[in-house]
Amino acid sequence: MNIGLVSYHREPNYGTMLQAYALANAVQREGVSCAYLDYWFARKPIWRRLALKLACALGLTNKGEFAFFGTKEFRCIRDKFAAFHKDFIPVSRRRYYADNIECALNDYDKFIVGSDQTWSPYMNRNPHSINFLQFVEDGARKSAYAPSFGTLRITKDFGERLSALLESFKYISCRERQNCAYLSSLLDREITYVVDPTLLLDSKEWDKIAIQPSMRNGEYILAYILGEKDCITQYAEMLGEKYHLPVYYIATRPCYLHRPHVLDKVGPQEFIGLIRNAAYIVTDSFHGTLFSINYQKEFYSFAKREVKMGEVMNDNDRILAFLQELGLEHRFKEDDDISLELPIDYKNIHEHLGTMRTFSRLYLQKIIK
Repeated sequence: MNIGLVSYHREPNYGTMLQAYALANAVQREGVSCAYLDYWFARKPIWRRLALKLACALGLTNKGEFAFFGTKEFRCIRDKFAAFHKDFIPVSRRRYYADNIECALNDYDKFIVGSDQTWSPYMNRNPHSINFLQFVEDGARKSAYAPSFGTLRITKDFGERLSALLESFKYISCRERQNCAYLSSLLDREITYVVDPTLLLDSKEWDKIAIQPSMRNGEYILAYILGEKDCITQYAEMLGEKYHLPVYYIATRPCYLHRPHVLDKVGPQEFIGLIRNAAYIVTDSFHGTLFSINYQKEFYSFAKREVKMGEVMNDNDRILAFLQELGLEHRFKEDDDISLELPIDYKNIHEHLGTMRTFSRLYLQKIIK
């Protein structure tokens, strides 16, 4: 058995790359070979590829909101992600494009759409996207493990598109319970709720690749913030003052490079070690929240962005939705909430998460058998 995986796996985002690692690890643990399809929307002439590499090396690329990743200040982080991807993410030997993707049908027995925001209505606008396995005609070879829409708000137009795209899938699951219910009514079939791939591995399994930070265990507050809202950094600093602990910021945006305790050499392995050893974690990240829970940490989660009236795109509510699954909704803070919470009693939470993990592993086994 050889399984082709489809998910985001190259992006320099800790959650994205670690969920890709976790799903491949979980599949391989069942004695099954797998690899992420090395898929590119279009071929580029060699001169364009060389020009792009040169532009990246000089920090001249412009990718909109995340153009700063191409600057020299983030070069070390880019290198850390590239090294992790090379060492830990299995990728197909063949490079696929829109005009040869059918070759994958001979290279793999089954296909699984993985997690992250693979079914996001905002990240599937390219007509050559393969996130719905359109190139696979045999539905028995098509499955989905924990894909996310990145939002709990699905428009009618996108729902109609989903109905046609997902009709032939043999197994469909989702990592948001609300979206499972939505898909169940849309497709008139049961859609299985499973945990994010990062939760398929417990903390001991993550320890195998974690890198120990230089700071002493439990003597710092970790701020892992993807957005730029002042209220989140203010809350982290407030915790630091109360507990007399330094606040360390992972460099996720240029605005954090000027913080007194900025960490600008953090790769995926260092990220896990920082979570594991922190006394408190303040984050606006979905995966930052999940790793905090997996390591049974004291944490506070915030919304990454402010949602304007009538705005459809909203990836904030998925954090709260998962916290509600575990009875931890009080750890989701509104912007103006500066209150502190009592320490988390993880006994029942750990048991419940263990049950969810076991169920999800069994579901994955059913897909790949």
